[in-house]
Amino acid sequence: MSGYRRRQDKKRLYKGLGIAAAVLIVGIVFVALVLGMADHYRFNNDNSVDSRDTITYKDQTYTRKGNIETYLITGIDSPGKVQELKEYDGTGQCDVLVVIVRDRSTDECKLLTIDRNTITEVKSLDDDGTCLAATDIQISLAHSMGLDQKVRAENTVDAVSHLLGDATIDGYAMVNVGAVSVVNDMVGGVTVTIEDDFSEVDPTLKMGETVTLMGEHAENYVRQRKEVADGRNESRMQRQSSYEEAFKPAFRTKCNEDNKFPLEVYHALEEYMTTDISAKKFCRLALLLSDENEDEKLSISGTYGLDEDEWQTFTPDEDSLQQAIIELFYEKN
Repeated sequence: MSGYRRRQDKKRLYKGLGIAAAVLIVGIVFVALVLGMADHYRFNNDNSVDSRDTITYKDQTYTRKGNIETYLITGIDSPGKVQELKEYDGTGQCDVLVVIVRDRSTDECKLLTIDRNTITEVKSLDDDGTCLAATDIQISLAHSMGLDQKVRAENTVDAVSHLLGDATIDGYAMVNVGAVSVVNDMVGGVTVTIEDDFSEVDPTLKMGETVTLMGEHAENYVRQRKEVADGRNESRMQRQSSYEEAFKPAFRTKCNEDNKFPLEVYHALEEYMTTDISAKKFCRLALLLSDENEDEKLSISGTYGLDEDEWQTFTPDEDSLQQAIIELFYEKN
């Protein structure tokens, strides 16, 4: 069997895996820790001014912003700590993807959540990281290619950059789902109101009750999908958003009590994540994103469906996608 065919079979296997969306909050908090300073890691080889710095859309000309930093935070469907991969173990998809764009002059942040089922061009990689082909598949599969964790991370960055018009990504953090309960418990738990039926996956989470999530219950709340509510990813994304809003004040309280708390979180996450973001940047962004200021949140509308193997898909509306790109990276002339 050819390497490419074998890779295609592996990708189909990965589609059926469970979702590690729980890391959204860990991711966003982590991202919150990420930004600041200017020693950026550039994935685009050419950062000089070229034709991409000016675009025309609906008769309006826009120029690329020059004083921003862009970071990608993802939640990975691997339950334990990051380990060296010697063979495929059926895990590795990125199920939560959050793009954070910070204006360095104002410290204002814009956040874009990307649906893990978004159909876009993704590079298929062999075990050694060699590119075999580029095909339109779910963006979550970008992190299931290759065996090297850094290669997986950079392949995910590449797919997100492509989706967003070849945007430059300055840093990334790929956080395993196992970190959710760790960070959740570090802030003393997160209080939410249960609005979905969790009876099949966690009977302790009773619909209509307000509970403080601890340990595995926090992971269940943000990760479980197939047997919760309608089983759709968009429903889970809404639940993750509510968790995020409840997590922020809990995290902020801990920071007010101890200004070294963000650094403690970073060190707690180290064994669960692959990142090129320094502890200093991590702490700065964590504090920035968890403050009381309202960050602007963007989304991309589109069409939900199923592929030929009955796996969920999300096809972005081209106009909505372009508007998100302009909002994040451009300004009117």
